[in-house]
Amino acid sequence: MRHGALTAGLLAAGLILTGCGSSPTTQSPGGQAADTDPYAPYASLTGQARTDKLLADAKKDGAQVDLYTSNTDIQDLVDGFKKAYPEIKVNAFRANSETVLQRISQENQANKPQNDVVDTNDIELRALDSQGLLKPYTGPAAAGLKDAAKGLGGWTAERFNAFVIGWNTNLVKKGQEPKSFADLADPRWKGRLSVEIGDWDWYASMHTYLTEEQGMSQSDADDLFKRIAANVKVTKGHTVQGELLSAGQFAVALSVYSHTVDKAAKKGAPVAWRPVVEPVILRPNGVGLMSHPRHPAAALLWTDWVLGDGQKAIAESLRIPAATSVPGFKDPIPAGTTTYSLSKSAETDGKRWSADYDALLRGVPKAG
Repeated sequence: MRHGALTAGLLAAGLILTGCGSSPTTQSPGGQAADTDPYAPYASLTGQARTDKLLADAKKDGAQVDLYTSNTDIQDLVDGFKKAYPEIKVNAFRANSETVLQRISQENQANKPQNDVVDTNDIELRALDSQGLLKPYTGPAAAGLKDAAKGLGGWTAERFNAFVIGWNTNLVKKGQEPKSFADLADPRWKGRLSVEIGDWDWYASMHTYLTEEQGMSQSDADDLFKRIAANVKVTKGHTVQGELLSAGQFAVALSVYSHTVDKAAKKGAPVAWRPVVEPVILRPNGVGLMSHPRHPAAALLWTDWVLGDGQKAIAESLRIPAATSVPGFKDPIPAGTTTYSLSKSAETDGKRWSADYDALLRGVPKAG
């Protein structure tokens, strides 16, 4: 979950923060300053030799890794990593994505970086990368990842969140599900829909899909969203949105995560998101190595594992892993479904999209 205005402000501030203050230095395991690349000593290592060297140096460097994350399923990854490397302690700070961005930005502006690795949403990772705070991952696990997970600059996708339209099956009977996004403008949905208050990136992506992929004019797309907004209630946080959908506080959630619905359904809640209302908006969530880590070897050990064997834990949490092949994983998105990735304009013009989304929801009642 994120609140649009703060995130957009931090995105803009990223360019300012880049030029503020002197760059902090870190120490390599050998004690030498590593301003340029603290991970260089491990770049040529692969296989067991790489793991052994990383583990040995991680133990010398305190046997711990400091992780900042917004991942609500982070405990699954921590437990898996601890099983693989019981000698290494994981210090995980979890908060919403914008708090993670704000904390890292402020600590680095003060030349007091405190985390080794960050795990959060793409918008926040792009902001951190724009500040020069991330180092690209070039380890061997990258070879097993989908193309969409790589080439993102200073960070790498470790999983994908899928924005889907989900519904309560007690309130939306079989055969009555919306067939398209435009269906949700029908007055019959008045007061029965929900959107999440911080999902301006979903809004930007859906809006540009309608205009750039479907040929709708800007004014027609704006009008459609206004008619849909007349039917919605807002929630704060995707977890809360999923809980309220399960409880029947509204019939349809327009921007709920597929894994939120799938987890609730697995526990017996009357919710579903298939048959799919296209498009599914895919958003990469990723892992980033900090440019100035206190524990570089442990940071790489964590990242190697998360992008490698840890992909199984991600799949088991009903999320979409970044790896091309994960034993036992079945893609929840049916074959042939239209998907659309985050709009490029959301990255470059986040302040505008955030403001537009806030304006769209002004006066909209809250759910629950």
